[in-house]
Amino acid sequence: MVNDIDPATAEATAAEAVRVGSKSLAVVADIARPADIARLLETTVRERGRVDIVVNNAMKIVPGKLEELTEASWDTTMNIGLKGAFLVSQAAARHMIRQRSGCFVNIASVAGVFPYNWAGAYSVVKAGLIMLTQLMALEWAPYGIRANAIAPGYIRTPGTEAMYADQEIYEGRRKGVPMGRVGSGEDVAGVAVFLASDEARYTTGSLVGCDGGQAVGYYLSVPGRRFSGGRID
Repeated sequence: MVNDIDPATAEATAAEAVRVGSKSLAVVADIARPADIARLLETTVRERGRVDIVVNNAMKIVPGKLEELTEASWDTTMNIGLKGAFLVSQAAARHMIRQRSGCFVNIASVAGVFPYNWAGAYSVVKAGLIMLTQLMALEWAPYGIRANAIAPGYIRTPGTEAMYADQEIYEGRRKGVPMGRVGSGEDVAGVAVFLASDEARYTTGSLVGCDGGQAVGYYLSVPGRRFSGGRID
């Protein structure tokens, strides 16, 4: 089941899943609306019979300095990225608890661990999603339900393509990644598939980085470092 608020995106993603050999059905639901979430879960159970895996990936970034961010912008980011993830997970968990099995993969961010200035609401949402993941893992483990989160770093996707098309921005970010490249959607998908698989059956409550070393690469961006009198950059 592929859900997106945009019908064209939902259909295109579902078609891509079918192309690679998976059965897929597009659903158009706004996860900021409880009624839409109920319809999404009802459709899933009706069409597939059960709910085994949920990937919470919906997000809308509204950039802005904290002193300038409007309440509406804050609420939009929170409602989609955190409240929506909670409501979807809660609704799905009720089915999983009856099944005594299930798995959640929440797409967080490096920005949920380190503050992302001028996109503060996004950072707060992702930090909250990490804690929500840990709570889900703790409370639902007795029912055979796992929950893990992924913390992507710089990722080039259709949603960020306009930004990364600027070569100066791309190079600036690439240089801050120890592996020397900006990541792709496929990089994140590989981690998600692992966490959703039986290979990760004893893994829950974890935050898995997918950032090419970005989170540990702070000193790559500090100019003029010296060691024993010699430059090292």
